[in-house]
Amino acid sequence: MIPKMAKKMAKKVINAYELLVIGEWLAALRHRLIAGISSWELAKECLEHLSKTLKDAKYFEFIGGEAENLLIQLDSKYRYVKNAYLDSQEHDNLKSTLARWEGRLQELSKHWILAYPESLIDAGKLSKGSTAFLNPDEFIALESSERQGLNEAASSLLFNNFTSAEFMALRTAESLLKRWYEKRTGGKLGRTTWGQVLDKLNEEFPNEKERPKELLLLDYLRERRNEIAHPGSVSNSVQASTTFFNVISLCKSLHLKED
Repeated sequence: MIPKMAKKMAKKVINAYELLVIGEWLAALRHRLIAGISSWELAKECLEHLSKTLKDAKYFEFIGGEAENLLIQLDSKYRYVKNAYLDSQEHDNLKSTLARWEGRLQELSKHWILAYPESLIDAGKLSKGSTAFLNPDEFIALESSERQGLNEAASSLLFNNFTSAEFMALRTAESLLKRWYEKRTGGKLGRTTWGQVLDKLNEEFPNEKERPKELLLLDYLRERRNEIAHPGSVSNSVQASTTFFNVISLCKSLHLKED
């Protein structure tokens, strides 16, 4: 199972569309406040949306929390008042709070980069990293460096850095295969350079038909490793996506052999 602390720390990530909708709500409320029309119904709709969207959102949870508190406080006063309007103090307080929220949103979002993923893999799954592709037992069976490698590969795919994505995926594969080899043979490969693990496995099992089923991807991985090692090689979306999926399959295959 995934550690409880990891679950507790997980935060929702706001996407570009959600940020646009939030901006529209804030703009509508700001225009009404500037005009002096402080309808509780409009303020309530805006606060409900902000609370629901942002209270568990990474970087923006303070806005969601404040919106929820305001919603509870004001709704207790105006819940049964038809066509209610905020009084002058509430109007001014909400206006200043809104200005503070907008300033913070601008400060945070100006450092964001909008990307259009071209990977063949679902962007929603990639944004969650390796846990979206492996079950909890398979995830825990990985070493921390292997998890990080898959997460970096997924992140690179999101931003169309296909060569980087394939490199990190292949490096993860070699770490997995090294551990598999040492467990299978009882021998130690020690410190190895990038690619030596695959070369050693190819020497041990030169005949494809005699290879253990866990090594069915060996020739493909060796071919891609040799391509990536060439300074003039640049991976494309298909190559990077295919390699990523193959390494995920390798994680699953080698996990099945765990005692």
